Amino acid sequence: MQIFGLNIPQILVTLMPFIIVILSVVLLILIISIFRKKRDYSKKIIEMKHAPLDISNLLKDGVKRQIMRTLKHEKKYVSAIAKEIFENAPRTTYHLKQLEKHGLVKSFRLARENYFFLTKKGLWCIDVIDYYYPKTNIQFLINKFKKLLGKFKIKRFVFKEKPKTNNSIKDFS
Repeated sequence: MQIFGLNIPQILVTLMPFIIVILSVVLLILIISIFRKKRDYSKKIIEMKHAPLDISNLLKDGVKRQIMRTLKHEKKYVSAIAKEIFENAPRTTYHLKQLEKHGLVKSFRLARENYFFLTKKGLWCIDVIDYYYPKTNIQFLINKFKKLLGKFKIKRFVFKEKPKTNNSIKDFS
């Protein structure tokens, strides 16, 4: 058989549909593997414009971001969090105390374990983390399209501070 003036053997002509299917499957597997690839932000620091400065600086640490992602769906105790993020318990406790100091997580003691959970402020930070530090390439592309289409819904969160009362000064008038 001749195509574009070239002689092609009959065997190649009969195998052509199978070759096209195999190449299509290989291409599809390659595309899926690229999109499912995990993104590595271990050495990259991103300024989160929607978060206050102290929260932005706090969440630049990858371990703290991992801890917050593990607490996204349920309350957990320290050793379970440490096992999930592949860290030791003392280091995990240190990071949890930092997050608790800034009001992103809260804890309660049950028996001998401290259980941690996200606060409203922490849930807001999860959205910011998912936008600025996506886990996979497909999430990265979805976030970029949302921003391009104007559907990026994270608004600057205003954290209300409790008014400080000064009990040392009394008005005697």
